[in-house]
Amino acid sequence: MPVTFEPHKRLETLEDYLSRIHTALPLDEIRIQLLRCRIVGYSLAAEINEPAYSRDYIDRLFLKVYQDLSSKFGQDITDPYLDPCASQYQILDELRSYLCKDMGGHFMEFIRAKFKQAFVPTLRLMTDLCQREEKYSWDEVKIELQEIMQEMEVDVTWEECEERLDRYMKKIKPLMGLG
Repeated sequence: MPVTFEPHKRLETLEDYLSRIHTALPLDEIRIQLLRCRIVGYSLAAEINEPAYSRDYIDRLFLKVYQDLSSKFGQDITDPYLDPCASQYQILDELRSYLCKDMGGHFMEFIRAKFKQAFVPTLRLMTDLCQREEKYSWDEVKIELQEIMQEMEVDVTWEECEERLDRYMKKIKPLMGLG
């Protein structure tokens, strides 16, 4: 099958991947892949720019995936976007915890590789979506992320992360209803 960059087809491919995500990966990797896939989903919806493919469409798609995972694994696996305020703290804590646990070389390589594509944009979105007064500012999150990146020896610079993040945020702000 030829590779296509057409956003409708890519979104269809993403939906297919999400329907099978639980079949071959451990839960920790699934949760990180879902963060990355959500970022991709919002980007594709912004490219498509049709009412049928709104932020709500992407959120409903992921809500179903999280519900299916909860059933499969027999535990409550909550969509982090349901409470972005709490999730920004949880994700940062989880990243820090990987430094203290023996997660295995493969998993840590996976974490390092997904930093720019998953964790940085996810935490930026969660910071912007959190409506509480008592929340991390983006500057506070950045400092924490930079410290974690350094401790994990992530092989990208913060400048690379910010360049990618700036392009991403510019693309999705209208879709997400962000200033």
